[in-house]
Amino acid sequence: MAEVFRLMEAAALSSIPVLIEGETGTGKELVARGIHRASSRADAPFVAINCAALPEALLESELFGHRRGAFTGATDDQPGLFRAAKGGVIFLDEIGEMPLAMQAKLLRVVQENEVTSVGDTRPSKVDVRVISASNRDLKEAQAARAFRQDLFYRLAAFPIRLPPLRDRREDIPYLAARFLEQASERHNKKLGGFHPSAIELIGRAEWPGNVRELQKEIERAVALASEGETLTADHFSQMLAPSVARSPAPAVKSDGIPAGAPESEQRGSEAKASPRRGSAEESSAGAKISLQGAREAYEARYISQVLAEHGGNVSHAAVALRLSRVALQKKMKRYGLR
Repeated sequence: MAEVFRLMEAAALSSIPVLIEGETGTGKELVARGIHRASSRADAPFVAINCAALPEALLESELFGHRRGAFTGATDDQPGLFRAAKGGVIFLDEIGEMPLAMQAKLLRVVQENEVTSVGDTRPSKVDVRVISASNRDLKEAQAARAFRQDLFYRLAAFPIRLPPLRDRREDIPYLAARFLEQASERHNKKLGGFHPSAIELIGRAEWPGNVRELQKEIERAVALASEGETLTADHFSQMLAPSVARSPAPAVKSDGIPAGAPESEQRGSEAKASPRRGSAEESSAGAKISLQGAREAYEARYISQVLAEHGGNVSHAAVALRLSRVALQKKMKRYGLR
């Protein structure tokens, strides 16, 4: 994700077409909006359209506009989304689902910076930056003759690929904490954070729907929970991870992410490894702790457990945690795990 942010910053400095690739729910539109907000076009419109949601005839009219009388029901002139986004950005979501005939028309727009309304013969110039997104592999679509190669190279001048959530599991506790804050505000509930069984469950899940699925699961869990309750594995959907045991130990309230490791049982030697973890345990008994402190406590406990599972082998633990050996050693030093 650090690389994604670096690419976003670079993309914001120009008007080059950007193609954002990634699975459904990884946040492609958020990236597009982030690039727009950081660019010189930030004060101009950001117009989004899902290319898979409309049939070809309507898609052309929506994008390029139409003249009065161009077809049945066209009672007025309509400018279309390209003109509506004048000076700003048009975001073409699910570009891989666009029909081939429409791809040819879009190619001309991208090449010539001009659009022709349905029922009109005169093109007009437009100043619009194009950002597109796809959850399909467009190179495979080209091989299957489902996507034009010339259009691909026009749209993918600056590609950004978003990793799926299962490849960035270290981010899950932080995302979960943020979504819990937001959902608690919407439902006007004060909850006790996550029980270790819940952290274990969401940490192991495959998340085919990625960040969007995680957000919806936490929204559902908050709706099910009672005031002051701690979220356990039982608050989450049975479809999330049927293989994970769903009979947690008695819940312990905490502020934000709990001090417990992803598994509910802890080794005594691990519990004594770090003073930071002790402070988080005090928090679960009722003492107050900052959200950052709770996050660090969870991270320390989790790293300690992974190290124990690999017999203290730092190299093997680093691979399991998807960290470099140097990064893991720094964290071990920080949390007193040496």
